[in-house]
Amino acid sequence: MHKLNVIMFTSSFLTEVRGKALRRRVLYGALDQVERGILSLAAQVVERVESLVLGVELVKIACKLNEAMKNQFQKRLESYGLGRALKVVKQALAWGCAAARKWLSSPGLARFLTFLSLNAPPGWLT
Repeated sequence: MHKLNVIMFTSSFLTEVRGKALRRRVLYGALDQVERGILSLAAQVVERVESLVLGVELVKIACKLNEAMKNQFQKRLESYGLGRALKVVKQALAWGCAAARKWLSSPGLARFLTFLSLNAPPGWLT
């Protein structure tokens, strides 16, 4: 019988994720009681997760915690900055700037545009 181990969670990794969520004060707000219990028990009881069902649930829990731990800048970068950078690059390419292709491989442009939008005065179009 062939086992497919796509996701490998260890007890130390789960303990680290739980501790980080506790330090950032998102554990109780992001997860319900059952999810917190699954995370805690898996970290205490299992050395490494081999069950596909448990692994899928732990991925969902880890994704929830990861999303909850993002700051305002990271959320704005994902929702606004990356799309705006793509539009700027397309416009630069249309104007004949061949070097604009390299702009997408670096996160600097998206971060800069996100920074500008967060610090723009109210009512200012970005």
